[in-house]
Amino acid sequence: MTFYRLAELERIGTAVDAKSAGERPAIRGERMELGYYRYPAGTRKAPHAHPQEQIVAVIKGRLGYRVGADVRILGPGEAVRIPPNVEHDNWALDEDVEFISCKA
Repeated sequence: MTFYRLAELERIGTAVDAKSAGERPAIRGERMELGYYRYPAGTRKAPHAHPQEQIVAVIKGRLGYRVGADVRILGPGEAVRIPPNVEHDNWALDEDVEFISCKA
């Protein structure tokens, strides 16, 4: 398929720990992935690292983000770049959050 509507993406599992019920809809191409994440307030993704560079942009709500030793709170219209193999984690603050994630 070539065209997509984000709200209609098929669910492909969770992007958060087992304690949470976050959904992980994504578009997967041959060499990249575009994820459209929705976290309920209080959701936390465990620290992890992966070989792909990643860029995350917040659409709605506030998302705490740690990349290595740097910690920031991101709001709508803000983004973060995570270099390959750098430990990072994120968490929804006091409201639901939606964000886009792109990685190779």
